[in-house]
Amino acid sequence: MQGLMLDTPGSHLATREQLRALPPPPSMGTRHRPIPHYELVDALIEGAEGQGWNVEGSQLGVASHGATLFGTMQLRRPVPWKPVILDEDGKATFQADTRETGTTLGFRSSVNETIAPEGVAGEHVFVCSNMCFSGDVFAFKHKSTTGLNLPRMIADGLERFAAQSEQLQHGIARLKNTDLTGTEAKARIFDLFNADVLPSRLLQPIARHYFKPAASEPDCQPRNLWGLNNACTRSIQVLSPGAAFEAAHRIGHHFKLGAHE
Repeated sequence: MQGLMLDTPGSHLATREQLRALPPPPSMGTRHRPIPHYELVDALIEGAEGQGWNVEGSQLGVASHGATLFGTMQLRRPVPWKPVILDEDGKATFQADTRETGTTLGFRSSVNETIAPEGVAGEHVFVCSNMCFSGDVFAFKHKSTTGLNLPRMIADGLERFAAQSEQLQHGIARLKNTDLTGTEAKARIFDLFNADVLPSRLLQPIARHYFKPAASEPDCQPRNLWGLNNACTRSIQVLSPGAAFEAAHRIGHHFKLGAHE
């Protein structure tokens, strides 16, 4: 969902500075403490950096005339040093591992209690703007109350995010190892729409992305479930940020990318 698309009234991209300039959200009761959008984003960045992630970029969008926030945050974290065994006696030396792990945090929230702060693990697909999401959405906290401990809420959520990210990688490996014939791919596409995973107007875009991928769409070229998943995630870029978030979640669930799938 990097490259959020907005096509509904009251929806637009926003910077952190623009989020900060929004009017303070009104309280809906004596125990309701709405989390301003900028405060949630700031806390997510601080929490991620506190857990060793490098925040390499984010994209934010608001909907419902500013009441709802949707966004993605690209995170990368160096892999810790690990021992390298040298001989049969188990003698080892430590060597820096320069590889890095990277993933994307998708999140949404609202200031009017229509959506609790929620997150989902995501993965960039090559260099394009489509996003592979896990099938699981985790709640940072169910209600906004006056006793809210925002840093603790974020820390707990990021722990669940890290575990979900690992499960997502296993799910992606499974998709890459599941080859499809042309007939099987057509049946899988039928199943997508028969199960109401995506709106019917996306049938032709998905079929084009998968069966006739352009040279600029290498993610759709593998003749397996991974290629079909990417054709689906490419197709939802025309949706509003809220609809795209929901669609990406449903795609992840349909392809069994969640920890509990």
